[in-house]
Parts: sequence; C-alpha cells; structure tokens
Amino acid sequence: MQQVTRKTIFIKKDLQVKFILFILLSVLFGMVLFSYQFLTFLQDIFQNHPILLQRVYEEGPKLIYPLIIKSTIFFALLAIISALLSHRIAGPIYHFERICKEIKKGNKQARVKLRKGDALSDLAEEFNSMLDVITKKEDK
Repeated sequence: MQQVTRKTIFIKKDLQVKFILFILLSVLFGMVLFSYQFLTFLQDIFQNHPILLQRVYEEGPKLIYPLIIKSTIFFALLAIISALLSHRIAGPIYHFERICKEIKKGNKQARVKLRKGDALSDLAEEFNSMLDVITKKEDK
C-alpha cells in the first residue's frame, strides 16, 4: 500500500483553527481559575501576615518576568502541539471529502488511504469495505 504523505499542516483551516482556539482557550480558562484561587489564597495569607506583603513587593518583579516568558513559551508549544493534533484529524476528513468527490464523478475505484497514526483509520477501513461491497453488487 502506498504511503500517504502531507506537506501542509493546515489542510482544513477552519476546522483546525477552531480546534487550536478551543484548546488554547480551555487552557487559558484553567489558568485564570487557578490564578484566581491562588490570589485568593495569597490575600488570606497577607491579611494574617502583613509583613510578608513587603517581601512580595521587593521580590515580585523578579518573579513576574520569568513567569510571563514561561507562559508565552507554554502557549506557543501548546499551539504547535494543537496544530499537529488537528492535522491528524483534519487530514483524514480532507481525504474522505476528496474520495467522495471522486466517487461522485464516477471513479468507482477510489479509496481512502490514510497515514499510519491518523485519526479515523477504522472508519476509512469500513468506508473502503463498503465501497468494495457496492462495487461488487453493481458489477453483477
């Protein structure tokens, strides 16, 4: 069987951008909730131990900049990983659409060929089996 390769990461841009945004916004939402809980916790500590607040004002800027840099790197890596994951989903969908168009044009021999590790490989096998059965019935 011929190995299918793709050189483009964004095959179905709308689907993939929505997937990536969903992942990034979900993580951002989680980070906001965590930050809120953490700041509430700090507020309680500072009310009970106000002397600690002075130390935070002194050390705070040294901690904030690395945190911003690390968060930016984290979101960039998350975006790249999301793009690669979405590629594994969007690619098979693209192939299914392409094969459906080929069959619609009359090419009864068209089959879905996916890469190893792509999502929907079980569906592709069932789809190809269905096409084989239909082709055999039409040939009789």
